[in-house]
Order: sequence, then structure tokens, then C-alpha cells
Amino acid sequence: MRQYAPETDPAVEPSIPRLALRSANRFAWLCLGGSLRLRRRRRGTAYDLGPRGTYRVFRETVSSGPAADVSPVVLVVGFRLRVIGKSALAHRLFQRCCILTTPFWSGFAGFRVKLWMVDPETDDYLGIYEWCGREQAQLYVDALVRVLRPLSTPRSVWYEIREQPFERFLSDHLRRQSAARSMPA
Repeated sequence: MRQYAPETDPAVEPSIPRLALRSANRFAWLCLGGSLRLRRRRRGTAYDLGPRGTYRVFRETVSSGPAADVSPVVLVVGFRLRVIGKSALAHRLFQRCCILTTPFWSGFAGFRVKLWMVDPETDDYLGIYEWCGREQAQLYVDALVRVLRPLSTPRSVWYEIREQPFERFLSDHLRRQSAARSMPA
């Protein structure tokens, strides 16, 4: 089920700076404890999300910090950046510099894994996350869409939260290279 990011009432929503500072503080502790790292295992892997496109992983961030005793969920967030348009150079720069945002989201409670992805055909971006608990994932995505909306093309920011194991979600969407090659054009 695709959900477009609704307009929200800022008076009811938690403050973005407060959430970001709390995350940055936890990020520091995760780094000091060696619990946050980049993993290369999936880099370059393509995942087919049907009509949403085929996305390739350009970075993977993993937390092995303490996990809550709640069921994990998959959070999928998509968007198209307005500012950089179709410039190949701007997209390469964004893909290298976006790691600088890591302190502001990786310390949110419940974060486990993030696949940073791009659809090379459309230049749309996607994050597939493993999150401990739907409530924690919802808190994060509510803040994220408030940041993404002004930076993205109208109605391009969307998300889904799936109640299924992360690895199964990835397996279901893994682009089968051999099957893709054997299909008639």
C-alpha cells in the first residue's frame, strides 16, 4: 500500500531539530561502541519494485546496537529531488555527500538497516529500512517526510511500512538478472 506523505500539523508533530539532536547524540554512542557501520555486501544489487522502478543499492548502513523487543518492520521511502534535476554530476555528488546526514537519522530508536538506493532510469531515490517496531518507524518517517517534501518534486515523496521480515522483502524484490536476460524484448 503506497502512502503519500500527508500534510501535518506542526503544532502536534515533534520538533525536527529536537529529534535530529537526539539522534545525533545516540549516533555518537553507537559509533563509539562500534555498533554502526557501512556494509558493502549489497552494493550494486538491483531490486525491482514493479511500477515504482528498479533501484540499485549505492550504500548500506547497519546498526548492531541494542534492539527493542518488538517485531521488526520494513520501511520503504521514495522521493525525487527537485533541486538537482537530471544533472549526472549533481546526482553523483548527492550520492557521496548524503552520508553526512547519517547522524540525524541513524540514532532514531529502532533503526537497524538502511539501503540507500537510486533508480538509474528516473533518478528517483529510495530507502529500504529495517526498523524495530512500527511505532518507531512511523515516528521516523513522519519526521523524514517533513524534511523531504520541500526538497522533492510535488507528490514524489511516498512511503510504506510492511509487517514482514526484511530479508524476505528483499528476496521478494531482488531483480533476477538471469530471468531478466531470458525474457523476450
